[in-house]
Amino acid sequence: MVNETIKIEFKGRIRELRFGIGPTRILCEDLGINPSEMQDLDFNLFLQDIIYASLKFECLLNGMEVDFNKWEVYQWITNMEQTTFQQIFDIFIKTRVIGKSIYDRFIKELEKTNGEKKPDPSEEKKNKPGTT
Repeated sequence: MVNETIKIEFKGRIRELRFGIGPTRILCEDLGINPSEMQDLDFNLFLQDIIYASLKFECLLNGMEVDFNKWEVYQWITNMEQTTFQQIFDIFIKTRVIGKSIYDRFIKELEKTNGEKKPDPSEEKKNKPGTT
């Protein structure tokens, strides 16, 4: 699992957005589901919820008050520039915290939405010189 972060501005503060076990657990607890049920979630709603969970995780990890709610995060995402959203999505895909079947389903959904193929990060690594 890749542990990359992105710094974003949200509610007047610079925050780190990361994906991993912590945000995934928060998402599951908030939605009242277990990880295996994530594959049944709507693609767009899942992305919004995992971004919220990531922001919440970062606050909890650093002992800070969670000074926002889901609705503020959803509105922030709605107003976000496409390039920022793409950077967040790319880091989410690189972390591979979701299972392969969920990853594949989300990529197919993204390709339908954007009309383009998204490379599999694990395949890119295999094709780089000096990697296995």
